[in-house]
Amino acid sequence: MIPCPGRRREEAEIGDTNDAALAYLGQLEEETMVRAWGEEASAEDRRRIVLAAIVFGRQFEERAAERPVEADEEGARRFLMDLMNRVVREFARQEGMEVGEAAEFLGEVGTRDRVLEFSEVLDAHEESDDPLDGLLREAVDLRRERAFRAGRGPR
Repeated sequence: MIPCPGRRREEAEIGDTNDAALAYLGQLEEETMVRAWGEEASAEDRRRIVLAAIVFGRQFEERAAERPVEADEEGARRFLMDLMNRVVREFARQEGMEVGEAAEFLGEVGTRDRVLEFSEVLDAHEESDDPLDGLLREAVDLRRERAFRAGRGPR
């Protein structure tokens, strides 16, 4: 059998991303994860949220490098739709699932909000080197304020 170098690289990339997700989870306290994602979030749900946040960040960087966000609303909408499609496809590939199943998981409002929030936390972590657990706690504490400013009232 002839080895397929692209396949090995793809498998290594999936392993690296999953390892990164597990490493990030290892930096979070149980109490913080419960506050951020609820008691009902299983260990698998938590891993998937973190993995999807990593995928989102990588896909955003790749997409923005290829074609920056256009200033008009329609251009921004196209950028976002393309980005989310890329995230869903890559998440499905990473998880070894069908694209429809990945879209269903990522399309659930609560999950999507958690993924986007954690992606922002990861960005802040990279920029500041502040402890990941503290940044996630801060993000959770700021939810009420953000919801109020967005006109949604307290959460």
